[in-house]
Amino acid sequence: ALIGLFAARDSLRGDEAPASSPAVQKLEKRPHPPPAAARPPRIADKNRLAAKLQALGAGGVLYVTDADCRRYLLGLPALVWTTAQGLPGPDCTRGVRPVVSERSGLAAEQVGAQTIEVGAEDWRLRFRGNGPAFTPAGMLTFIRDGRLYAWTVRCPPGVATTTFRGLHTLERCPRKVPGAPPGLRELVWLSGDDFAAVAGQELASALLVVRNGHASTFFRSLGVRMGALEASPTGRDIAVRIGADLVVFDAERGRAMVLPVGAHREPRAIAWSPDGRYAAVASLLSTYVYLARKPKTAVTLPLAAVDVDWR
Repeated sequence: ALIGLFAARDSLRGDEAPASSPAVQKLEKRPHPPPAAARPPRIADKNRLAAKLQALGAGGVLYVTDADCRRYLLGLPALVWTTAQGLPGPDCTRGVRPVVSERSGLAAEQVGAQTIEVGAEDWRLRFRGNGPAFTPAGMLTFIRDGRLYAWTVRCPPGVATTTFRGLHTLERCPRKVPGAPPGLRELVWLSGDDFAAVAGQELASALLVVRNGHASTFFRSLGVRMGALEASPTGRDIAVRIGADLVVFDAERGRAMVLPVGAHREPRAIAWSPDGRYAAVASLLSTYVYLARKPKTAVTLPLAAVDVDWR
């Protein structure tokens, strides 16, 4: 599978892709003014597609954002729009989607090239760094000068602390995460202390997975940018943009996984169901819903989208 991936990479070298810094690129969505409301798009052959989704066992709600930055809520498997009109998409008024931790009650967002804002309803803190992410336990981590830091409650005596006010009020201090490799640019947590990261230079990057303090290189990218790193809720799958391509890896075996037929054409985003069993790929042509490890099960929905979320 990686042979084809290298071929795709080489074919893209002459066509520069958008910057993949997490502060610049979340699939290259830039701030837009809130769009005018519009009716949800009509889904052709809706009953047949709904029956296929029912047989597949897919459920929940897809948050679909169109090219005009209007977001619609689509109930599965019946393909029922739960909003009568399009709502402003999550990235219409901000450049990067915030990360949220339900365990800590905090949200963090990249608000500048080297500035992160973390906060709750009535509390805010800004500090230097990039790549904010929450561990499965709810601890906020970030990257500063290529090194991984965490806002921890385990602060040595005499170290200055900051009061975090989320679900709980706790004194925290930023400390380097021991054993993390240097040169990090982006990071997502998989489970426990394990994470995936993009490291290296902008046009010479590596996709790493760190488990039990040991780093494995899944892929190296030369001449094209790598970024917009995401992970499934279970941490079994990771997705990354390599040039213009969206590539999904098995986080346990390090293999690139096949996407549904047609999903390689102008892909824009991927989302997983809350249990990680299903995936949805949004493209400018269609949206594909399938069992995450079985791309041949895909149900192709005639919905063009630039972003998708699954709840």
